[in-house]
Amino acid sequence: MDIIKPLIVMILATGLMGLLGLIVIDEFMMANAHGGALDANVIELLQMSITGIVGIVAGYLSGSSPSKGKGCNNPDCKC
Repeated sequence: MDIIKPLIVMILATGLMGLLGLIVIDEFMMANAHGGALDANVIELLQMSITGIVGIVAGYLSGSSPSKGKGCNNPDCKC
C-alpha cells in the first residue's frame, strides 16, 4: 500500500512530460515544414505545464514528510 502514492505521482509526472514532449515535437515539425515560427501559445502551454509538474512533485514531497504525525526521531525536536 505504501507504493501506490509514489507510483501514481510518477505516472502523472511521466505522462505529462511525455505529452508535452509530443506536443513540442509536433509543433517543431509543423513550424519546420511551413517555414514559420513557433506559436506563442505553445510556449505558454509549456511554461504552465512545467509549473504544474513542479507543483505535483512538491505536493507529493511535502505530503510524504517524515514529521507528519510520526515525529522525526530527534529528541530535541518538538514536531
